[in-house]
Amino acid sequence: MATGALSALSLYRETLGFPIAYLALLTTMLFWVTQATSWNVLSGYSGYFSFGQAAYVGVGAYTTAVLFGRHHVNFYATALIAAGLCAVLALGMGMLAFRLRSLRGEIFALLTLAVPFILAALARINGAIDGGQGIIVPLPPFPPALGRFQDFLYLINLVVAGLAVAVAFLMAHTRSGWALASIRDAEDVAEALGVATFRHKLLALVVSAVIGGVGGSIFALQIGFVTVDSVFTLTVPLFVIVMSVLGGRTHWFGPVIGAVLVVLLQDRLTALDLTGWQLVVLGAVLILMVLIAPEGIYVRVRALFPRRRGKATEAVGPDIPESTVDSDAALVECDGLTRHFGGVHAVQNLTLWIRQGELVGLVGPNGSGKTTLVSMLAGSLRPTRGSIRIAGRDTTGLPPHRIAHAGVARTYQIPRPFASMTVRDNVAMAVMFGREPRSLGAARRIAERHLVMVGLAHLAGAYPSALNLHQRQLLEIARALATAPQLLLLDEALAGLNPAEIDNAVEVIRRVHASGITIVIVEHLLRVVKALATRVIVLDRGTCLADGDPGTVLSDPAVVQAYLGKRAHA
Repeated sequence: MATGALSALSLYRETLGFPIAYLALLTTMLFWVTQATSWNVLSGYSGYFSFGQAAYVGVGAYTTAVLFGRHHVNFYATALIAAGLCAVLALGMGMLAFRLRSLRGEIFALLTLAVPFILAALARINGAIDGGQGIIVPLPPFPPALGRFQDFLYLINLVVAGLAVAVAFLMAHTRSGWALASIRDAEDVAEALGVATFRHKLLALVVSAVIGGVGGSIFALQIGFVTVDSVFTLTVPLFVIVMSVLGGRTHWFGPVIGAVLVVLLQDRLTALDLTGWQLVVLGAVLILMVLIAPEGIYVRVRALFPRRRGKATEAVGPDIPESTVDSDAALVECDGLTRHFGGVHAVQNLTLWIRQGELVGLVGPNGSGKTTLVSMLAGSLRPTRGSIRIAGRDTTGLPPHRIAHAGVARTYQIPRPFASMTVRDNVAMAVMFGREPRSLGAARRIAERHLVMVGLAHLAGAYPSALNLHQRQLLEIARALATAPQLLLLDEALAGLNPAEIDNAVEVIRRVHASGITIVIVEHLLRVVKALATRVIVLDRGTCLADGDPGTVLSDPAVVQAYLGKRAHA
């Protein structure tokens, strides 16, 4: 509807008396809407800040300039070719950056910053592309009924900007949008819950590049003379970042608001003969917005008009039936498991097994390798050598999301909820991407049952920032349960709690275990281990010191000396 109304400004411009100068201003605005939306699909949604937007604009502009301007290839075909070339460029960048976990944050930003500089140098020295001379881009043929060339340019920018915003909207409201939001909040946690983070980041990068490249192709017509300095410029990434942050980079409509405001501000400064102050004013505006509305104008304004919520979902029972457990079947088998960190042997030649239905207490002094073992079982650390089998399947070296799909879930010593999602949606995320993926609506209904299980149903609509430490740890448990695990790894899930909260958490863990889930709990409080565990494994310096019945193990002289001795004589 909005696109139709805006197209009328050109198609009926003379009838409406709409000045062509304003149409040119809207054309510029639409170009920046396209580019800001393109940037936001990756950087806003996933949190991977990119300074490489000029690479897509430059590739798009030069593809059209060279093929259409020099070789007379159909203009529309050059736009499609530009989209393809940008997709290939994005795939290459993504395969490099996203495969290496070290290329995050500022390292990823620097990588993307280098790309347009490299492409600019190639264009400048290569005579087949530019050779430093620039390329004139002629006017393409267009239907006379559209009016002047400016009308055509406006309409084609409107179509591309409309499609870009539509794609951003669809991504935000599908599984990809939820996956990218979880990556932005806590990528490692998202991967452990079953989100294929590499795939979703690569998709977002390619979509971003295609949108930016097509926009750059049309930009070649808009400027009429393509040079390296006009397209491979830092102005492009700086402007799109300002626009997206100003409008609200976590929402699909934020870049639209930001682009409109920035272009209008530029126009007013130019009208006041203050063109040289544009960057100063934009910088000041950005600083002000970061201070008063860090999430952007759209989010701040929307908060002033909260939407009415429908009737609260009626809390239902857990509806998680007890499982029939084969107590003789080995669920976890570790053979010669070893993990070295340089010269530190965190886990050394560890062999153990865990039967289905057990509740195993994993104890030992600090530095004994407990968390390292949990991380290897969950896939966030790869063993130096040795093997891990879960329910008969070799999971050694598999990425965390595939291990999650094999039936392993974990919590963290320090709770790591998705800050931008409600308590309900934190748990629903795990259902959506767990072993039995569901739609968002079904996932939210299932999430309610898991929240009842841990006693957080009354906080379903709250955000994690409103929860205390105990409630956040219960949320971790609910979210892990939502992946439908066979094995639940609780890494110091009771740390920092007072006695009453510990007792409540113990009852929650008992309910979870009664549902048939095998549990490994890392815990320093021996009264909790004695109250919960059906078996205790004691680690010391990365090796198994004792394994067996809690009463027998915890009274073993070797265990007392290695783990309890200091406390016993204190």
